[in-house]
Amino acid sequence: MILKNFTLATAAIALSVTVMPEKAAIALIGQPHRDPVTTNATNLSNQASNQANQASDQMPIVLPDTGVQDDGWSCGPNSAARVLSYYGHNVDYDIVRSATEQKLFLPQRMRNPITNQWVEVRTGTPPQTLQRVMQRWEGKYVKRSPHTSFEQLIKIVQSGKPAIALVRVGGVKVSYIGTIPYLHWVTVTGADRSRQLIYYTDTNSQSYSLSYQAFQDRWNLGLDRDVSMAIANVLKNNGVVPRTLVWVDRN
Repeated sequence: MILKNFTLATAAIALSVTVMPEKAAIALIGQPHRDPVTTNATNLSNQASNQANQASDQMPIVLPDTGVQDDGWSCGPNSAARVLSYYGHNVDYDIVRSATEQKLFLPQRMRNPITNQWVEVRTGTPPQTLQRVMQRWEGKYVKRSPHTSFEQLIKIVQSGKPAIALVRVGGVKVSYIGTIPYLHWVTVTGADRSRQLIYYTDTNSQSYSLSYQAFQDRWNLGLDRDVSMAIANVLKNNGVVPRTLVWVDRN
């Protein structure tokens, strides 16, 4: 598939990998949390006794543990496996990852023009692909929503439906290019209006909370803030837009 500004975007990424260690790669939609989130986030295991007394619509959904992400691209399939298992399907991380198309929107390997060595480029799962793989099990009930309002997200999860959200978890700054974002799929499992907290399960099988503001900052992606126009166009042309959700809606 020929993408708008693809040549310019590829040149930008090729330049960036020449200044990055080979092991770092580029994780556009697949950077797993290696450690628990610490900024405005709390591990839910430390809150269990307090949550027992909260109203039911404030309690986060408990998702099955279907496996910890162990690569740089499959945070989407990992999150999807948890949601599909929650709805009663006999799947795990490996099954859903194996079913996911790996024809990603950027090459998975690029040649370093200076060293002439191949460098791994991890691109992850676009929203449309994530929706399609989940439809193998849930068919028409799998919904994908770009530019979702925050209030809609709260209503979805408070109705007992976990929602997979695309968030930004960092990036790498490259001279003359701008920032290449690290984007990541996580599963939102609850919202507490009184305390203004969003609960989510990460692909390391751990559960966390973030303040409303901190979550929205990540969910808005910031592609128009510090990301090069070429990279932003490639992402947007493949459905990577702010406030994207994928979820199962049987009602």
